[in-house]
Amino acid sequence: MCLALSGCITVPTEEPAPASTPAAGQPSYVDRLKATPVDKPTDGAASGTLPQFVTDSRNIACVFTTSRAGNLNQPWEPNNYGDAANAKAPTIPVVNCELASYPDPSAKDVTDDCAGTSIGYLGGTALLSPDKVGYGGCRAGATAVEASFGTDGTASEVMSQIPVLEQGRAMEAEGYRCAPMDDGVACANLATGLGFFAAAEKYELFGPGHKAASPASAATPKVTTAKAG
Repeated sequence: MCLALSGCITVPTEEPAPASTPAAGQPSYVDRLKATPVDKPTDGAASGTLPQFVTDSRNIACVFTTSRAGNLNQPWEPNNYGDAANAKAPTIPVVNCELASYPDPSAKDVTDDCAGTSIGYLGGTALLSPDKVGYGGCRAGATAVEASFGTDGTASEVMSQIPVLEQGRAMEAEGYRCAPMDDGVACANLATGLGFFAAAEKYELFGPGHKAASPASAATPKVTTAKAG
C-alpha cells in the first residue's frame, strides 16, 4: 500500500472473491467500472480541493479523501481529522459516499457497538479503504447529503457546489474509481476488486472477503425522497 498518496493502493489480502454481478448475464460492477470512461483527470486528495461529485438525482455524493487514525477528512461536516493527536498517524486514501435516501445496514455489516449501546448504527454511508469496505456507521441524525438534498433539506454553500457526475462517466483518484449506475453509485479499487454499490433501495459490498449477493436482495430502505436537481 502506498501511503504517500501516489495512486497505488493495491493491498494483498486473500484470494479475491468473484466480483458481484448486478444481474444475470451482466458484467460485474468492477468490469463495468473498468469500462466506464473517466470524466476528467482528477487531482490527488492532498490537493486544495478534494475530488468529489454528486449524482444528477442529488441522492448520492462521494468524495475521494483520506483518513488518519480512523478520522475522516470530510469537507461536508465537522470532524477531528486535523487534531494534533492525529498528526503522526498514517494518511490512508479512501472513498466516502453519503446518501439522502438509503437502506438500513444488514446485521452482518454492523461493525460497531456504538460505544457499547448497540444503538445508532445507521445506513447511508459507504467507506472504501485499501484493505476493507463498509456500509453504515454510528451517528446521530441525518447524513450531510440527507440534510442538504433530502426531503426538506437545505444545501449549504459547500454542498451546493459539488459538481454533478453524469451517468456513463466515472471519476478516479488515488487508485479508486466511482461511477453512477443502476440508480446508484459503484466504487472500487480496480486492482483488487474490493468495492461497493449503494443506492436508495439496496447496497452491496463486494470483492475479497465478501460473497456476491443476489441482485434481488436488499435491506429495508429508509424512506427519504431526494430532491431532483
